[in-house]
Amino acid sequence: MSGQQIREQFGEQTSKQSRDQLLHQAASAAAKHPEWSLGLMAGRSLVMQRLFAQMRSTAPHLRIATLEGQSGTGKETAARTLHALGPAASGIFLPCPAPHFFEHLPAVIRESRDGTLLLNHIEDLTAAQQARLLDFLQWLDHQHARRLPDSAPRQVFFSTNLPVRKLVSAFSLRIDLANRLTVIRFTLPPLRERREDIPLLADFFAERFSVTHNKPVRGLGPQSLPRLLTHPWPGNVRELENTIHAAAMACEGQWIRPIDIPSLSPGFSVGSTDLAGPDNDAGRGSRQDTPAEDPSHDPNHDPNLDRAILRHITLVLAQVDGNKLRAARLLGISRSTLYRLLESRRS
Repeated sequence: MSGQQIREQFGEQTSKQSRDQLLHQAASAAAKHPEWSLGLMAGRSLVMQRLFAQMRSTAPHLRIATLEGQSGTGKETAARTLHALGPAASGIFLPCPAPHFFEHLPAVIRESRDGTLLLNHIEDLTAAQQARLLDFLQWLDHQHARRLPDSAPRQVFFSTNLPVRKLVSAFSLRIDLANRLTVIRFTLPPLRERREDIPLLADFFAERFSVTHNKPVRGLGPQSLPRLLTHPWPGNVRELENTIHAAAMACEGQWIRPIDIPSLSPGFSVGSTDLAGPDNDAGRGSRQDTPAEDPSHDPNHDPNLDRAILRHITLVLAQVDGNKLRAARLLGISRSTLYRLLESRRS
């Protein structure tokens, strides 16, 4: 396969113009809050600030690293940021699904030489592919020891939707391979664990939409944020980005209104701590460590819609210590509507 075919098949289609545009957007966001951004990433939460510090300190010296995180948490964005901060910044960044790597091995190596190769979804590697990956890493060590980086990728990053330790404990990943991959490891947190970053990310995505679609959307209106803050975001940052883009498309002015925001997965309830857990890989048939539970066996399961709505309202009320005005704001409804819902469903 040609280099162009490799890039098109595996997703590296970023032209110089679009790459410069992304960097311009990142620079614009950094100018507003330089302490809350790193490359194309943004976050003011403590967990993200710690991640940024780890990335800054290690990026100039990386050769092999692994990025862990649920689907949609931004592993590829983090890998691109590490690439831009590291010794291979002047070379190509080439993402490739790990299970397909060996089908096009010579072409991928040739295309990514002196650059950064990202092998994603290592959780889907077969036992035979894992053995071949160990051989590849040994060959890579040999190339670098002979000071022949031009014949191989200067950096190789790996990503997985499941923690490497969990893959090892489930006998899905060889322990000797896991040891090679996790000398340097970065963990991307789910969005529900960094809710304080939602306003910053939403404004960043709105600004990106404004630039790419030439539409004067400046960000969230004052009544729109509560709705975003109460959603569990099972699709993580990717879901938030898609939501903001859809809302910006529907927006008729400069500020996104609650009516502009599309439906946010009504099947998920606010306050759930088990949504999109480490085993969840939205939209992909990944391995599961345990079989899915039948919801009918859950004593709290009740298919009745009225009672489900009442439980949801009760949960939100408990979160705000019974303050109905605050609960109504979080639910995105008026206080009078909240009273009517409570009366109609308790009667």
